[in-house]
Amino acid sequence: MNIESCGQGLQKPTFHQTSNIEAIKEDFYSKGIVFIEGCDEKDLAELAAKFGSIVKPRNESTSCSGISNIRFAPSLVGKGYSSQELHFHTDRSGWDNPPRVLASLLKSKSTEGGASILADSVGILKDIQEEEDDLYKLITNPKHSTFLNEEGVLVPRPIYDETTGLFRFRFDDSIHLSASLVALFPRLFKILYRNAFAVELQQGQGYLLDNHRFLHGRTAFTGSRELLRALVNFPPPQPTINLLFDIDGTLCRSEELSVDAFYTCLTDLIGKPITHANTTVGLHGRTDLGLLYDILDHHGVQPKSCIAKRFFQVHPSYMQKSLDKGLFAATCRGVTEILGWLTGKRETLTTPILRIGLMTGNSKTNALSKLKSAGINIAIFDLAVSSFGDVHNDRLSLIEDSMTKIRARDGRDLPKSKTIVIGDTPLDVECAKKAGCAVVAVASGNYGLDDLAALEPDSAVSYIGEAKDFLQSHFVPSITATGP
Repeated sequence: MNIESCGQGLQKPTFHQTSNIEAIKEDFYSKGIVFIEGCDEKDLAELAAKFGSIVKPRNESTSCSGISNIRFAPSLVGKGYSSQELHFHTDRSGWDNPPRVLASLLKSKSTEGGASILADSVGILKDIQEEEDDLYKLITNPKHSTFLNEEGVLVPRPIYDETTGLFRFRFDDSIHLSASLVALFPRLFKILYRNAFAVELQQGQGYLLDNHRFLHGRTAFTGSRELLRALVNFPPPQPTINLLFDIDGTLCRSEELSVDAFYTCLTDLIGKPITHANTTVGLHGRTDLGLLYDILDHHGVQPKSCIAKRFFQVHPSYMQKSLDKGLFAATCRGVTEILGWLTGKRETLTTPILRIGLMTGNSKTNALSKLKSAGINIAIFDLAVSSFGDVHNDRLSLIEDSMTKIRARDGRDLPKSKTIVIGDTPLDVECAKKAGCAVVAVASGNYGLDDLAALEPDSAVSYIGEAKDFLQSHFVPSITATGP
């Protein structure tokens, strides 16, 4: 394994302090990996414990915390305890259910080499499905791959389990492949490397990765190198109710604020007047990214991707300028009361677990800015299952993003769990239905109750307070509902 073979090259990721647990969980559940820095063994153990229970190390640990010390140690079994290259693998790949989280921290850097090599199975599977139909059939069939379990017995397991979403792999004597899969193995390896990237960690830096999704390895090294590692099992899944709130027209109204900041920012970036009056593009139910692209198309402005990148960098400062002008966001009727009631429910419910998230066309920064302006406590919302409009072109993608994060946290097989979208536009209703979610349509925005009710949402109300009985009906253990 070497950096030059990685199709995505050497990357310099964004690192988080271990105290920023909200951002860490948000990255982990959405991206499958999150990078940390300024960390020591105590920090790593505390962070790992926030995800679940730490697995007892197989060889040795530095303390009772369950943290393994991975270093060059010829007396210990495993390539991880050598200075040789370590091929792509899933930790504990032979287990029925490998630990979900692998948390690593570089304690001391080697003289040369030792770069982390990482590959996301999401990209790997996409490439396989698009290019290699026969290969996909082989890796999803347990007849073609067996893995050595803890008792030293080879057990048939698919490389990719379509039911659980678990991608498991290794390249050593602990995996046996059928002749059919061996014949296609060079193609698989080529796809693995195409989706791989390298990171050169410094002392005190590390990462948490989803061990069911990401493959990891490292290049060979010389000199002393020590890595601290924890493997973590998620707690048993419990039924959940996930509420995803739209913002504009649902939680607050901020039309003047939004329009002023959006068009003023675009005007300054492009260098010509871009106004609501000279732009016939529909605003309601849109994402910021999708809206931005349509406005740029309307005015014939290119290149869109470069302008969009710059727009989302500077737009928050224009939002603040508009707030300073006296423009503001105001809560919709009943919002303060319903959020207070839901917060109380979340604290008292034991099952199902209640999460309150956001599903908004606003960028993350502007979404939180609007909520603060309206006097809404943003700590109410679980950002790790929320989705925002600066990375998605359309409403359906927003909902699917949150659903992916929910599944990543809770697992796929949760028949007693439910996701409920709460929004004020026909697009909210339409997209929630397409994504398999329940939906509450609230006529506190620009659409009337009759218009929203005609779309047959699960509940249609004139203001959010009227949805209380519908929501309450889901906060009981005997609920029977479809999974997220």
